[in-house]
Amino acid sequence: MLEEKNDDGQILKDIFLKSLDLADPAKKLENIKIDHPSGRLFFAAVGKGAGRLAKAFEKSYAGKADGIVVIPENENCDKIGFKVMKATHPIPSQAGLDASVKLLNEISKLGKDDLLVFCISGGASALLPLPPKGFSLEDEIHLNKVLLSSGLSIKEMNLYRGLFSQIKGGKLALAAYPCPIISLVVTDIPGGDLSLVGSGPTFIPEVENNISSNLDFGSKINKFFLAKKSLDSVETKNTIVQKSVCLGSSAILLDCMEDHIKKKYDLNTLVLSSEFEGDASSLAKFHASILKEIKKFDRPIKKPAILISSGESFVKLPRIHGRGGRNSHFALALAKEIEGIPGITALAADSDGIDGFEQNAGAIISGETFKILKRREPSKDFLKEFNSFSAHEIASSLFYSGATGINLNDIRIAIVR
Repeated sequence: MLEEKNDDGQILKDIFLKSLDLADPAKKLENIKIDHPSGRLFFAAVGKGAGRLAKAFEKSYAGKADGIVVIPENENCDKIGFKVMKATHPIPSQAGLDASVKLLNEISKLGKDDLLVFCISGGASALLPLPPKGFSLEDEIHLNKVLLSSGLSIKEMNLYRGLFSQIKGGKLALAAYPCPIISLVVTDIPGGDLSLVGSGPTFIPEVENNISSNLDFGSKINKFFLAKKSLDSVETKNTIVQKSVCLGSSAILLDCMEDHIKKKYDLNTLVLSSEFEGDASSLAKFHASILKEIKKFDRPIKKPAILISSGESFVKLPRIHGRGGRNSHFALALAKEIEGIPGITALAADSDGIDGFEQNAGAIISGETFKILKRREPSKDFLKEFNSFSAHEIASSLFYSGATGINLNDIRIAIVR
């Protein structure tokens, strides 16, 4: 049984890494042709993997271009012909504020004969803080901390972030006018909504996208959102968006994953969905129910089988909590559901290789994981304590891939034999 687990663990790692390589947005960008403007071409890339995307743009564009690239502080960037700035994620910082001001100033200089190529991926919301006038960086940091512990979906969080900004929520596009814009988007949003990636700096939000939840940010910020909710008209916004191109998504990733499995492994594949959202523990129970059904009854597909899914779960954290990201929490909850069942091995990981505030991508678990945990720490309830990282550390189930530079949302893969 242990040998089977190790073998399947290696298979899961291979599928994770190979699928990311096949779905790499940088490869698609290298094949996109952009015509030279009569004036200046300004390139900006912001988000996880933005350095790789900037390098791909340089390969594909033969003309002269200048620009700015903003990447997370834990990522490295090859030498490129653009100014590279680093900022923090998932909590904003002064470095990100400096990058936002620099980017907004440069883009505000563009005219109607110029062209802005704006490349964005997940993580850009934190990398580009610029709170509304009358608010400080500390206010935006507080906003993000409340959002990250709220249990809201990424869609809902980015609506808040888009409103509480001088650069997000379409405001960068307003600053660029009358310069035309080409938006190149790597989406980490379930459902693939390009306008919400990085809280949509170059996308003017629709009226129906107004926020509907009622979080408590403190009286000053609460009043700001109350005023935004009470607006009964939206002024005409002037922007010129030539086109928006999706460079990558979780749906594309699952297509690549399915093709790779079909070519290399003798496993019956079931694609559940690329759009899963919801509480991580609830999603784990749902996945476990299907895994058990396959194990016991060979339905809806026969063994040996492999389940794949994507999307983004959430974990609503209490005030006092332990360590671990949403994928580690999902994996631990799944391990509890399949405890003692042989022949099931599963991986849950963030495609960018970083799960929350930790350095692991996620975890690889089996029916043995929770048994090991109970044997080594019988008195602890790691799920209740929201301490999944420590649990996986004890059970030796942490999965490290390193930063991949590719952010296409969460990946969940499970093999049933």
